[in-house]
Amino acid sequence: MIKTIYTKIKNIFTTLEEKALKIMKIGLKISFSILILAVFILITYLFFIHNYLIYELGILIFELSLSFAADFIISGIAVDSIKKQLI
Repeated sequence: MIKTIYTKIKNIFTTLEEKALKIMKIGLKISFSILILAVFILITYLFFIHNYLIYELGILIFELSLSFAADFIISGIAVDSIKKQLI
C-alpha cells in the first residue's frame, strides 16, 4: 500500500509541466530562505536574548515558511492538473 502511494506521488511530480515545476522550485527556495531566517531568530533567542517576543516572532516566521512551502507545492500540482484537463 505504501509502495503504491509512493509511486502515485512520484508520477505526479515527474509529469509536472516545466513552468509549474520551475515556479514550485523558486517558491520552495524562497520558503527555505524564510525558514533559515526563522531558525536564526530562534537561535538568537536560545543563546543571546531571552525575550518572549523574539521567541514568538521566530515561531511565527517558522510556521509561515512551512505554510508557504506547502502552498507552493499544492498550487503547483493544482495548476498543472487543471491545465492538463483543459488541453
